Amino acid sequence: MKKLGAISLQFIAACVGIIIFGALPSLFIAQGTGESHIGLFIDTLASIINSLIHFNEITFEIKGVEYQVYKYIFEGAFYSLTLIICALLLAYIIAILLTFLTMQFPKWLREKIKLAILFFESLPDILVILLLQLLIIMFYKKTDILLMKVVTVGDSQAYLLPIICLAILPTIQLYRMTIHLYEEELLKDYVLLTRAKGIHHTIILWKHILRNTIVSLFFHLKQTIWFMLSTLVVVELLFNVFGITYYLTTYMIPEVFTFILLFLFVPIFVFYHLVKIIIEKTVKGGEALT
Repeated sequence: MKKLGAISLQFIAACVGIIIFGALPSLFIAQGTGESHIGLFIDTLASIINSLIHFNEITFEIKGVEYQVYKYIFEGAFYSLTLIICALLLAYIIAILLTFLTMQFPKWLREKIKLAILFFESLPDILVILLLQLLIIMFYKKTDILLMKVVTVGDSQAYLLPIICLAILPTIQLYRMTIHLYEEELLKDYVLLTRAKGIHHTIILWKHILRNTIVSLFFHLKQTIWFMLSTLVVVELLFNVFGITYYLTTYMIPEVFTFILLFLFVPIFVFYHLVKIIIEKTVKGGEALT
C-alpha cells in the first residue's frame, strides 16, 4: 500500500506539472496586451482544468470545421504509442541478445566492437531513417518485392519499418550500456565463486549475470523513452504519419496541447510501472526498484 501511495503521488504530481506547463505560454502572451500576467495564467489554468473535466467538449478547428479532440486524435495517439512500445521492447530484447553473443568473444574483439558501437551511436536519426527507406525502395525496384511499407498513405499505415527506425539508435545505446553492465558483473565475487565451482561461462552469463543486468538496465528505461519521443517526431514526419507529435506541434491551443500531453504521458507511466512490477516479481534475488 505504501508503494502504491508513492506511485499515486508521482502520478498526481506529474499531471499537475503538465497542466501548469500547458498554461505557462499565457505568461508570455499577456506581455503587451495590458492584462495581468498572473491573472491570465490563472484564467488559462482554470480553462485547462475545466476542459479536462469535460474532455469530450474540447474541440479544435481545421479549415473552419470543428472536431472533437478525443475522437480525432485517438487513432493517431494509439498508433504512436504502438510504435514506441513495440520499438522499446524490440530495442531491449535485441540489445540483451547481442550483448550475450558479444560476451562470448575475447576481450580484444569486444573492445573493437565497442569502438564500432560509438561510431554508429553518433549517427543522426534522420540519416538512419532515410537510408533504410532508400534501401527498401532500391530493393523493390530491383526485385519488385516490397519488404515493408515506406510511407503511410490513407488508411494503409506503415508499422514494421517505423518501429525498426525508432528502435535502431536506442538498441545501439542499450547495447553499449549492457556490455558495460555485463563487464562490471564479471568482476564481482559471486561470478568468481560460480567459476570456481566449474560452472560454464555461458550459463554464468545467461542465468546469473542476466538477472542483475536486467534490473540495472531498467533504470535506463525512462532515458530511452525520452530519446524515442524525440526520434518519433522525425519518424512521423518522414513516414507521413498523423500521430501524437503531429497534433502536439500543430495545435498549440493550451487546452488541446495539455490534453494531448496527458494522453501521451498516462499510458507511458502505466507501462513503466507495469514493467517495474513484472521485473520485481520475476527477477528473483534482484533488489527492489526505486
